[in-house]
Amino acid sequence: MAFVLTLSLYACSGGETRQQPGALPEEEPQRPCDTYTAVGLMRVSSVVARERPGDDAPAIARFPRINAQGAEQVFPILQDRYRDGHLWHEVMLPVRPNGTTGWIPANAVSLRRSDYRIEVNLDRYRLDLFERCDRLASYVIGIGTRDTPTPHGIFFLNSLLKPPQEGTVYGALAFGLSAYSDVITDWEGGGIVGLHGTNDPSSLGGAVSYGCIRMKNRAIREIARTVPLGTLVEIGGTGP
Repeated sequence: MAFVLTLSLYACSGGETRQQPGALPEEEPQRPCDTYTAVGLMRVSSVVARERPGDDAPAIARFPRINAQGAEQVFPILQDRYRDGHLWHEVMLPVRPNGTTGWIPANAVSLRRSDYRIEVNLDRYRLDLFERCDRLASYVIGIGTRDTPTPHGIFFLNSLLKPPQEGTVYGALAFGLSAYSDVITDWEGGGIVGLHGTNDPSSLGGAVSYGCIRMKNRAIREIARTVPLGTLVEIGGTGP
C-alpha cells in the first residue's frame, strides 16, 4: 500500500558509485517510502477551512484549537498555494464525508513533521508501523464486522485519549482517527473510528468491532510513545 499524500524528504542513500573525471554525479533513485508528512499545529484560537484559497471562498467548517476530544487540532498538509500574496495550505480535514480536504491560511499554523506512517491491512488483520522505509513493528488487530465495516482510505491520528475507566472495550489508550463510520452516525461524535487497545485480546485477528481497530494494550502504548498526532493511517484491503 503506497502513501500518495506525503511529502518527499530525500532519497535513501545507496552504495558509492565511481564517476568519470568531470562527469556530473548520478542522482540517487527516489524510494517512494522515504517520505514524511508535514503537519500543521494551530497557532490561533480557531481557524476556518475553506473550499479554495482566499478569505472570500465558501467555508467548510471552523476548527477550534482544542478539538472535541480534548487534543490540539492538527492538519496534515497536502500542498501550498499563494492567493493575493498570502500563503495557504491544503489540508486533510477530520469531517464527513471521509476524504474531505480544505484550505487554511498558513499563518494559522506552525509546522512539524512526522516521519511515521501506519498501514492497516483488513485482509491480513495486521497493522504495520513504518518510520520512512523501515518497518518498525507489525501487530495483529481486530476490525469491523461486515455490517459495521472499518472504512477504507487515508486518514490521520486526530486525538489520543485515556479511557476514564480501566478494563473497558477501549483498553489502555485510544486514538481518534479522522475517519468516520460509513454506517454509524448516531454515536457521540458522529461515529468517529478509533484505534485502541482492548480488554479482550482473544478478539484480535477477526472482524469483531463496530468499525474501530483493536490491538493489544502493549501495542497501543508502543504506538502512543512513538507516533505523533497528524501521522497518516492508510486502511486498505477488502475486509470481511
